[in-house]
Amino acid sequence: MNDAFERRALLLHLGDVLEVVNRLLKCGDGPKTVRELAAAHDPLGGFPLLEQVSPRMTAEQFVQRVSDAFFAWPRELLEPKLNRKRLASTVRRKLFADNANGWRAYVAALRSDVRWFGVGLPSVKAGEDVCADSTDVSFESLQAAEAPSAGDVERNGGQAEDQRESVESSGRVYPSWPWKSGA
Repeated sequence: MNDAFERRALLLHLGDVLEVVNRLLKCGDGPKTVRELAAAHDPLGGFPLLEQVSPRMTAEQFVQRVSDAFFAWPRELLEPKLNRKRLASTVRRKLFADNANGWRAYVAALRSDVRWFGVGLPSVKAGEDVCADSTDVSFESLQAAEAPSAGDVERNGGQAEDQRESVESSGRVYPSWPWKSGA
């Protein structure tokens, strides 16, 4: 499959996950699990992710874990070379710790659009804790490895330390993306 379409599929998936979070925040009250809330509220019933996470996960836990699992996805999806293992491993570690069956169901669903998702990660057995993951990178190390932020550019009088081209004006950043082909 084409890289641009896989990135698009992952971005759409991220949007679906954020929609689930939004709906859970609107109707998730008390100590109910996400599965109980999905059964009680029709707008939540169409999201398979709620059936794939731990049956004991509360709405509050789900929102926290989703935030941890997906915070780096927008940045990762814009990188020239995807760190495929990091994308999958953070989701597995944050949302599917001690839930190997749920992880397998999640990966199977996502692989219909992104064949490589979850490939290359060590396999897990039912009941095995997947919290330890050597391919994951901490938030602090991501920040340290980042290029100068917008604040850095502003402090430098509008000039970045290394000259960057605009994504909109450059045809070579993601030339295979459908919206970048031919004007």
